Amino acid sequence: MRVWNQCIPLIFISLTSLSVNATAIDILNEYNLIVFGDLDSDSEVEGKAIVMGDINGTTSNYGIHLPTATGPEDAMIIGGNNNATVNINNGYGAAIGGTNNGIINLNGGGALTNNITAYDLVDIQNELTSFSSYLQNLTANSILTTPLSCCGPASFDVNNSLGSDVAVFDFQAIDFFGNSFIQQYDVNFNSQTPSAIVMNVGGTTITDTTFSANAVGNIVNDQTRELIIWNFYEAQTIDLTKQLNGSLLAPLAALTNATPIEGSVVVDSFIQRGEIHDPTFNGFIEFDSGDDPVVDIPEPSSLAIFGMGMLGFSGWRRRQNKESL
Repeated sequence: MRVWNQCIPLIFISLTSLSVNATAIDILNEYNLIVFGDLDSDSEVEGKAIVMGDINGTTSNYGIHLPTATGPEDAMIIGGNNNATVNINNGYGAAIGGTNNGIINLNGGGALTNNITAYDLVDIQNELTSFSSYLQNLTANSILTTPLSCCGPASFDVNNSLGSDVAVFDFQAIDFFGNSFIQQYDVNFNSQTPSAIVMNVGGTTITDTTFSANAVGNIVNDQTRELIIWNFYEAQTIDLTKQLNGSLLAPLAALTNATPIEGSVVVDSFIQRGEIHDPTFNGFIEFDSGDDPVVDIPEPSSLAIFGMGMLGFSGWRRRQNKESL
């Protein structure tokens, strides 16, 4: 696997609705939350969200950390019905495919569209599900080190000859989230500059209810969080009571959280009781262009700009201006 570090030339275009070819990482970078089924929320999402089923719950907020919209742009796509109070902020709009049985407040001048045909939700789901399977099959090249007795640190040790390739960890959920001996944990870069950090986590039931370790050092910095993707490739239920640093990809799972998740989130269904924060996933993982499917997403701003800039390049996403860690 080879990682390219050169910047992509960007082609700037007018802010009008159009389709761009988007890979899984483009989608993860553009959207803070994607739920294939229903969302029950009383919390907030700092970026954009796609909910392919219904929205339930009390009151939830979206787009609170987005820059002010400069043209028509949706921060929320609802495939089913809205049964709650939904606040869309900073001038962004919303698109709904079902019935608005609740309230959608558009704060700052956005528009509500009762049509989602511009968004290929089936392809988005298939693309992200396939991406999880692809990550699962990557060969591990880095090691999680954990204490065998109480109490000590755990370390995600990046291979010391990795360079700028992708760091891949492979472990069972119980070895980390179920390890009560861990007092604190961090990523040890070993002077390497990985383009992404893939945590392939095995297990059908994920819980951190007995996990008491504190995240420290590199892993609590946004420069590291935006590189991490926790790939719960076979999880069916995930219950998080502690903050998760990095993006969460679990296409088969019903997720419940109580504290923030610092990254993009992709799940089958979601009972949200903790905030979803920036940064969205901003790593780069490359594979053969023949295995690089794309989907059409109408986006008039950032995704359209870097989507146009990607034409002629292979790979999931080419990270720009990668900072040394």
